[in-house]
Amino acid sequence: MSFNNVPITQIVLKQYRYKLRAYYQVFTSLVVMQLLALLFSSGGIMTSGGGSYGVNAHLNTYTGDLIIIFTFLWGFINAITITTKAYREDDFLFVTNRQSQHLSNMLFLATASVIGGLTATLAGYLLRVIIYWTSDEATFAGMIDDPTTFIDPLISIVTVALYVVMFCAFGYLIGNIIQLHRLFMVIIPVLVVGGLLFDPPITLKIYAFFVGETNILLFLLKTVVTTVFLFACSFVPLRQKEVRP
Repeated sequence: MSFNNVPITQIVLKQYRYKLRAYYQVFTSLVVMQLLALLFSSGGIMTSGGGSYGVNAHLNTYTGDLIIIFTFLWGFINAITITTKAYREDDFLFVTNRQSQHLSNMLFLATASVIGGLTATLAGYLLRVIIYWTSDEATFAGMIDDPTTFIDPLISIVTVALYVVMFCAFGYLIGNIIQLHRLFMVIIPVLVVGGLLFDPPITLKIYAFFVGETNILLFLLKTVVTTVFLFACSFVPLRQKEVRP
């Protein structure tokens, strides 16, 4: 029996550094998802046109929204994935408990979310460059591009990163709930579909609550509080269990 009292912060940081190196496939999947979204977005997400008196106009709408949506999906899926048995067994390399395991997972997901927010924003600007070099002058002349200051990309990175970490927190909660019983794999989708049947759907209310917020400080408060709440709730399902029985 060891009498060394190792601080939990030290254990968490060791697990966190290990996961940054070991879970490289998470970032590989991020690149794949964003490249796919970039490919789909390069053709435009909306096309319209019209003409009269011999003059025809054709309008393609380009946006990086699809890249951001794919990044949200990436965060949600990977947060569920790291709650599975194969990933949980990686923590057996350390003297650990549920608390340190959860904290290191949260740190990893937060870091991955920042990277996802950064790359998603940069991919949006890359899309503009691709459209510029692949479109002829007449086509590009019709594109509307607002002037961008240094603060705009920074706000975009922070905003996307907060959304991603919130999706990660939700996925992490779902993953931990499923660990209680496989039946929740059926119950949770049923509850989601049931929420869509309300008038108006609950998802629209949630969308309006977050996306419709125009005050940056209130937006930060909403996303941070929601993320902390979801992560805190993820402790509840398995708080009485140790890492290995």
